[in-house]
Amino acid sequence: HLRMMGKKERISIDAMRRIDVGFGVPLCFFFTVIDRILKLFFPVPQGTTPPRKVLFIKLSEMGAIILSDPLLRRVQKDYPKAEIFFLTFKSNKDLFGILGVVPSEHVLTIRDDAVLVAVWDTIKALVAIRRLKADMVIDLEFFSRFTAIVSYLAGAKNRAGFYRYTMEGLYRGDLLTHRIPYNPHLHISEMFLSIGQLVGQPAKMTPELASYVKEGEISLPRFVPAPEESEMMKKRLAVLDIPEDARVLLINPGEGRIPLREWPLENYMVLARKFLEDEKNYLIIAGASEAQRLEEFHREIGNNRCIHLSGKTSLRELLTLLTMTEAVITNDSGLAHLAALTSIRQFVFFGPESPRIFSPLSDKVHVFYSNLPCSPCLSAYNHRNSVCKNNLCLKTINPDDVWRVIAGKIYAAPGIKEPRADFLKKFHKY
Repeated sequence: HLRMMGKKERISIDAMRRIDVGFGVPLCFFFTVIDRILKLFFPVPQGTTPPRKVLFIKLSEMGAIILSDPLLRRVQKDYPKAEIFFLTFKSNKDLFGILGVVPSEHVLTIRDDAVLVAVWDTIKALVAIRRLKADMVIDLEFFSRFTAIVSYLAGAKNRAGFYRYTMEGLYRGDLLTHRIPYNPHLHISEMFLSIGQLVGQPAKMTPELASYVKEGEISLPRFVPAPEESEMMKKRLAVLDIPEDARVLLINPGEGRIPLREWPLENYMVLARKFLEDEKNYLIIAGASEAQRLEEFHREIGNNRCIHLSGKTSLRELLTLLTMTEAVITNDSGLAHLAALTSIRQFVFFGPESPRIFSPLSDKVHVFYSNLPCSPCLSAYNHRNSVCKNNLCLKTINPDDVWRVIAGKIYAAPGIKEPRADFLKKFHKY
């Protein structure tokens, strides 16, 4: 039987924004004043010291955690004696077992089931972090006040993260000792990797950086399932009456926390019905998206060759499934970045966010992006919060055009070269 992943309601992203602004701004100001007073009496010593313990913080967004992997590997390579720790939401913990950089016992978690639960877990995490006596905390959230406060209270003398400098708004206090400007024109994996220049260096309060990211420096680990995992997944697919010679597409019509990023459900249905016209084709609905939308999609398709597995696989099982399917079709979501850990072909819809910044790190990605002048409207500068209620940037992407692209690549080009690490070359198509 397929194992059900735990399904719990999480704190909404709107609630997080309100808490971050309402409580985060005054607390950041308060701790900034305290920090300046303390420095008058206890100046922080300057100098370059190789770190012994480095704590990374990235609470949400599985995709962003995957994009931070090159940075973690760089720090691990440059400082092999340093211990690496990571603070994240509990729902992301299994991902670190796949990436393999941070040991499971070094992953600290906060549950996001409810506000009081998150507060309690944060207190426990802070106690554990202070016991670690980390030399450096690297805050990978873009402009979150919550993580700025956690970084400060962690007790490390070195705190690195994104800083606004001369930008208006996005206030998160002056709690960082190593400040890097957020560049909205670079892929976020480049921005993350650039933070590595600050590790082991003296405090830095100005924006210039000495090194750029060279071609080939950014790549992801490749997930290869164990033979027994592949065999088990084959048996599960056989139980679902999917023949071994079937052409299987994995589809994820949901997104998760930001519905504005979703291609219309009716468009997905048009696409699915076109694909299922061929009796050799099978669709598997998978991902960690909202159950209601995916169940509606499955019910409306009403075809026994469309199988609903969303929420019914572990992370490793989902990755194993990705290695055994022809392609994945998904919105801009964590699943797209998860798929980049395999060799699967991906078709990803972007609209409110820019593929130049958040595209998965794979040369087997085809991005559908309308390039409307209002797009992208979500960014780190507005906490991914838009007043748009009509995502024309996605609605104008025609399902017939999408089908022609997907069918052309799947049917006409079965042989695909291995993906290259020089992902930067692919951005010319935008």
